[in-house]
Amino acid sequence: MTNSVFNVRFAPSPTGELHLGGARTALFNWLFAKYNNGKFFLRIEDTDTKRSREIYTDQILDSLSWLGLNWEEPLIFQSERLNEYKIHIKSLLSSGQLYHCFCSKNDLSELKDKGHFKYPGTCRELDHNDIKTRLNQGASFTYRVRIPDGNTKYEDMIYGSINVDHKELDDFIVIRSDGSPTYNFTAVVDDHYMDISHVIRGEDHVSNTPKQILLYKALGFNVPVFAHLPMILGADGKRLSKRHGAAGVQTFREEGYLPESLNNYLALLGWNPGTDEELFSSDDLIQKFNLSKVQKKGAIWDEKKMHWISGQHMMKTGTDHIIDKLRFNDPDWGKGSSISYLVSIVELLKVRAKSLSEFIAQSDYFFNSPLSYDQEALQKAWGDNSVNTRMQLLAVNLLTLEHWRKDYLQNIFELFIKEHGLGLGKIIMPIRLAVCGTLNGPAVYDILELLGKDETLKRINVALKELPK
Repeated sequence: MTNSVFNVRFAPSPTGELHLGGARTALFNWLFAKYNNGKFFLRIEDTDTKRSREIYTDQILDSLSWLGLNWEEPLIFQSERLNEYKIHIKSLLSSGQLYHCFCSKNDLSELKDKGHFKYPGTCRELDHNDIKTRLNQGASFTYRVRIPDGNTKYEDMIYGSINVDHKELDDFIVIRSDGSPTYNFTAVVDDHYMDISHVIRGEDHVSNTPKQILLYKALGFNVPVFAHLPMILGADGKRLSKRHGAAGVQTFREEGYLPESLNNYLALLGWNPGTDEELFSSDDLIQKFNLSKVQKKGAIWDEKKMHWISGQHMMKTGTDHIIDKLRFNDPDWGKGSSISYLVSIVELLKVRAKSLSEFIAQSDYFFNSPLSYDQEALQKAWGDNSVNTRMQLLAVNLLTLEHWRKDYLQNIFELFIKEHGLGLGKIIMPIRLAVCGTLNGPAVYDILELLGKDETLKRINVALKELPK
């Protein structure tokens, strides 16, 4: 099928928050539309009234907006299209391509127990009078598709030619016994209604595609082009899930990751530009994205790689922009401090923080004296009474320092360790613990210069009083 129109859609069910697999599917659809000057639509598949929740709909919409994956209007809700589905069911019934099935769940369970894993067509050949009698008796029923003999062949944009013998398919249900339509049916009707040219979704839908193609043809609709994306897998090779520690998109947002970094990493899960490039802006991705470069093999979620990409994006982001985001995430962050002080803090931490929440956590000691000291660090940096003696002597030297700059600070530290025959760590570690409460952070000289002389000496004196001797 050759297309001059490129309309795609993302169709989540509001039964939970937007997970990483769904976000990757939405991103690939959005990039495909942008790359081909097409349109990206959004459809909420909310016909499962027992599991669908408005709170999840709102969360999905918020997450997509945060990622920058803006969609075309109108936003489609399947729950508002039930009458449209009924019209097409009547069409299929009148053409004889659907039939009533009166088999109960117990009947189907018994068939499976007997080795019938496909529906054997029990009700396929019921005559009109038998059907009418059962309906008059109020018997519960479903509507099943009458699968024709033959096979269905289609070209997948990623997996190539796929040919399915209809003997492998059973007469699947399109209307449940409670009157609600099934996914395979509603997806076909809505994709036709929305003029969708390409259906891009996870490879877990490969088994649905021949069934849907049969429905397209039965309803007289054009069949779209299909592309099935490889699954995102955990390190154990199984489909990524919460048991792998995989967070939803909302969690990444709440923890202060930049949407550009998450998009960048998700794009690399199953796709590459054919080069060694790994860092992309949204514009870069739009210019380079092509479904022909999507791999067939499942993509392994690598949290370390995600963090590295996030850190790279953070370093490339303007300091003023980061400050604005930090204040938005935490209105109290840096409150009362000068903008020049905040700029200096962000510049120091940009090479270390992968998210806004890390910025906030790592910058705490620039605003507050330590309330406690990391116990493991305490044992490592402040092991005996000799540390107190050294720190007291160092404090005296620092008190006499006229120019409180990092180069002068480094010089006085080096002279001190030379005079006392010490290794640098014997001074750097306890001074860092005293002023920061932890052994992690930027260079000590940078921290001390930024904190200032009075604050540094105050924190050293507090540590000398509070730390165990």
